[in-house]
Amino acid sequence: MYKKFIFSLVLIAASLPGLASAAEKTYSREQCLEMALTRNPLVLTSIEKRTQAEWGKKSAYDDFLPKLNVGASSTYTDGDYDAYAGFVNIDENRSTYETGIYIDQPLFTGFRLTETYNLADIGLKVAVAGEQLATLEITFQTVRAYYNFLMDQKLQRVADSAVTQLTSHLNDSEQFFKNEIIPLNDLLESKVHLANARQDARIAASRTRTSRMALANIIKEPLMSKFNVEDSPDMDALTNDVKTITLQALETRPELQQANYNLEASKKHITIAKSAYFPTVSLNAAHNYFGGDPLIEGPNLSNSRDSSETSIGIYASWEIFAWGQTKHEVSRAAAASREADHSLKGVMDEVKLEVQDNFVYALTSYENIATAKIAVAQAQENLRMNELRYKHQLSTNTDVLDARTLLTDTETKYYQAVYDYNIKLAGLARAVGVGNWKDLNAN
Repeated sequence: MYKKFIFSLVLIAASLPGLASAAEKTYSREQCLEMALTRNPLVLTSIEKRTQAEWGKKSAYDDFLPKLNVGASSTYTDGDYDAYAGFVNIDENRSTYETGIYIDQPLFTGFRLTETYNLADIGLKVAVAGEQLATLEITFQTVRAYYNFLMDQKLQRVADSAVTQLTSHLNDSEQFFKNEIIPLNDLLESKVHLANARQDARIAASRTRTSRMALANIIKEPLMSKFNVEDSPDMDALTNDVKTITLQALETRPELQQANYNLEASKKHITIAKSAYFPTVSLNAAHNYFGGDPLIEGPNLSNSRDSSETSIGIYASWEIFAWGQTKHEVSRAAAASREADHSLKGVMDEVKLEVQDNFVYALTSYENIATAKIAVAQAQENLRMNELRYKHQLSTNTDVLDARTLLTDTETKYYQAVYDYNIKLAGLARAVGVGNWKDLNAN
């Protein structure tokens, strides 16, 4: 009774519209991209880094503004102490309490504050480029996983089709063997090919599941969720000129922008290091209160001293000797600047190579599509003819098996060419620094 009740609940749950639709979800490429770009931690992390840089720039600007401080102190004085020259001696122990308000305004810091603010501004630009980089990377990863999933689905269908065809062929072979038309080794050969095909089908199904999970991980869906994707590969030819898109890449790649910003920042660090050669000048203002108890009331240290005082002045400080430390810091900053320059050149070379590689691979994959499509039609006809001839014993068992293997290999290459072309287009867009290959500059 209990088992019947549970079974009824399962049937009712399976018939609910919400559950049924959830099991039949089909995502487009645009939907997958939207989910990935709004959920993936790499993108979300880059957004927070940009936010940190924005606050850092505001904090650096605050250093130009006057600072308001409050201070307090307590001083204990024993007897016979001349508080100020010319004052009478005090024959009793006494404590003095002091509190004050202070304002400090930097006037000149050897350009340290200015360059520190400029560094914060560069840091914000680096963070913005980092956000663009994260968006590009997740876009590429999503598109690659999307088409890998589609390709594995197609290869699974090819493997399943091979199992179906070889099962039918084995039935024919068994009938021929029973009628003593073919020898035992032909029958065994058919069984071995079918067993291998079933293994390949299971492997293909496993790859489909793992590629689905890979896509789910990027778009942040549950790993074990079942969904499908729209089969809409781009079949348009790539007509862009590689020189044109290489120049575009040198202008748009976030990695290059970051490398340029790092070089600019390294020069700012040299200026900051040289700021120690200059004096620092600041405007200081203070208003102090004095008293004989913690409430700043009662007699203070000397009756000749006012209970409050206000002062304003300019304070200058200049470090004239520090064992060559400033020179060493300048040399270190200069070396870091040269390093940043070398890194920039290295990134430029890598960008050029990535564009060239993806461009060549995309062209090769596109050319393979047309060749493989013709080959599939020829392989299908070859299998059909060999099956027909085999049924009339005009071709051998091996001819049919070879034809089936040839068709499987040809269909595999066709689907690999189609989806690999789309993956290479996404890789080319990533190499240039755009979200879609159709945003590449025309010739």
